[in-house]
Amino acid sequence: MRAFVQTAIGRYEERDLETPTAGPGEVVVRLRAALTCGTDVKLLSRGHPRIALPVTMGHEMCGEVIEAGPGAENWKPGDRVVPAISGPCGRCADCRSGRANLCAEGHSRRFWGAFADYARVPANVVASNLHRVPEGLDDVASAFVDPLASVLHGWRRLANPSGRLLVYGAGALAWLWAAVATRRGMDVAVAGRRPERATLATLYGARFVDLSGDSDVLASAGLFDAAVDATGDREVWGRLPGLVRPGGQVLLFGGCAPGATATFDAERLHYAEVAVVGSFHYTPEEARAALEALASGEVDPRPLVSARGTLSDLPRFLEDQKRGLGVRYAVGAAA
Repeated sequence: MRAFVQTAIGRYEERDLETPTAGPGEVVVRLRAALTCGTDVKLLSRGHPRIALPVTMGHEMCGEVIEAGPGAENWKPGDRVVPAISGPCGRCADCRSGRANLCAEGHSRRFWGAFADYARVPANVVASNLHRVPEGLDDVASAFVDPLASVLHGWRRLANPSGRLLVYGAGALAWLWAAVATRRGMDVAVAGRRPERATLATLYGARFVDLSGDSDVLASAGLFDAAVDATGDREVWGRLPGLVRPGGQVLLFGGCAPGATATFDAERLHYAEVAVVGSFHYTPEEARAALEALASGEVDPRPLVSARGTLSDLPRFLEDQKRGLGVRYAVGAAA
């Protein structure tokens, strides 16, 4: 089978690998649709502390089951499925306290490898975080379960947010934030340096703040009730507490580079009582909620897909993603 494998930081190649077989509790899926994302670009450019190389690339996908191993009898060939990344155990202290996203066992065997003709889904993911795609939901839209579930988890990390929300960044996750927050009654501003994406603001009920000029337009935008970082830039992290009102909230949603540190104005955090919280990954319940939101049409991610193609188009799509020419790209099996 064809697979795109990252071999080192800054290097990947197309390889001919043996088609996987399903072991106990596992399933093997055939690619139907997979998405490029910022994590792919970051992994290529700087590595990831939780991902060992070499690795078959890609993790946001919709697949079709072709084989189910012993113990995975709930799944049968032909089932359309979306695998999440982790497979929480359901038994540890984190899982029992509602923090299954932090389950160490769940992250010890992750699903990865969507940019291939076939992929094996680990048994722990099959057991707790593999999801059937409802009829009527297309393959590409269903592949957005992972990023949308992350947004839903981030929303839960905020304490009853209301009023004005700033989302700093204009990538796909920022627009998913806009879709979720506007449906929940918030006045959303998405701030970014790509004014050509301002049309997405209209689609998702938000306002676009153009940061491409020299002037700091956010300084005159007034204070927000909450702010979300969707850049993974430590300088943005340090800036956000100054953009929210006293008593406001800052969510550190975007992942920074390994070893990065951020500096915050201690006076602002203390005397203005600004709450700063982190957000990582999502739970199986949030993945199911994301799938329901996609299936119901509450969130329509399809405008975020700049182009669709096959696995052969992946190198071109990754380069365009790196250059910021598109928001997301979708690849699927050749016809």
